[in-house]
Amino acid sequence: MSLILKLAPGERLFINGAVVTNGDRRAYLMVETRAQIVREKDVLLPEDASTPVRRAYFAAQNVLLNSHSSLGSLDIFLEKVDRLKDVFLKAEHRDLLEEAEHQMRQGNTYRALAALRELVLYESALLEVEPPQRFRRDAASRPSAPHKAG
Repeated sequence: MSLILKLAPGERLFINGAVVTNGDRRAYLMVETRAQIVREKDVLLPEDASTPVRRAYFAAQNVLLNSHSSLGSLDIFLEKVDRLKDVFLKAEHRDLLEEAEHQMRQGNTYRALAALRELVLYESALLEVEPPQRFRRDAASRPSAPHKAG
C-alpha cells in the first residue's frame, strides 16, 4: 500500500532517519515501499513528553527515528500502551490503543503515531492542559474537555 504525502513549501519529514526538506512549492510525495516516515510537525519534543499518552507517543516516535533507544524500544512502547489500556475505559479510546499497538507490531510506526495523536489531543482536553504546540488544531476542531474520565 502506497503512502501519499502532501508537503507544504519548506516542510521537513524524516524517512528512515534521513531528513528530507521540500522546496519552495507544494509537492506530493508517494512512498511506494515500506519506510519509516514522520513529518516534522508530528514530532513530539522531549520536553513535551510530560503525560502518559505523550510518553507512549514519544516512545513510538523514537522507534521510528532510531534515537534514544532507552526511551524508544518496541518493548517500552508496548509497556506504556499496556498501562494506558488500564486507564482508558471508552471503547473508542481502547480501539485507538489497540490500533497503535497493532500498527507498531506490523512496523507501521507512522500509522501508530496517527492513532496516538488523537489520544494526545483527548488527554490534553481531559487534563485541561494545552496540547503540544505542533499538535494544536484550530479551536473549532479541538476536542472539548469531558466531564468524566475514561
